[in-house]
Amino acid sequence: MLRRLGLFLLLLAACDEPDLGRDPATIVMAPRPQPQTEAEIAFAADLFNGLQAQSIDEGREYCGLIGVDASGSYIATTARRGGTSTCLPPLSAGSNITVLASYHTHGAYDPEYLTEVPSYDDIRTDIEDGTDGYVATPGGRLWYVDARAQEARLVCGARCLVSDAEFEEDPAFPVRPRYSLQDLSGF
Repeated sequence: MLRRLGLFLLLLAACDEPDLGRDPATIVMAPRPQPQTEAEIAFAADLFNGLQAQSIDEGREYCGLIGVDASGSYIATTARRGGTSTCLPPLSAGSNITVLASYHTHGAYDPEYLTEVPSYDDIRTDIEDGTDGYVATPGGRLWYVDARAQEARLVCGARCLVSDAEFEEDPAFPVRPRYSLQDLSGF
């Protein structure tokens, strides 16, 4: 019986998902299905402006996927309600939809947490999923996660989206316009 349990545990360990826990630098991704456009950025900003108030009021992340349908129109999956610092988007957007990016909010402003930049895990997860991402912060910033470049770039600064009325800039942590995965590994 003990030997069977050991064999079961060994087999269970061997069944890990292939990219989870891997060094993101070793993950090879397919090219982006289509180049990012101003229309895509505007779609993401409109999507977040519709989610931010609820995300901030509840202190919860909301997430999903952005894609294009067969006619080339931008669409998003229905936002999923996550936790205070996590949210798992659906695995797919459905048939006849080409996924371009994930999206998620960062909930309410909390001076104890670094919510004005994407986290290491935000970027790492997009890399492992092989897709780019958009992140909205409580201060109203919009970020684009370029999974292939393994970096997050600021699309627009504080208060460009709906923002938390309690938000205050942290003078001890000035927000930069770009962060690599490595830059965020210590946070």
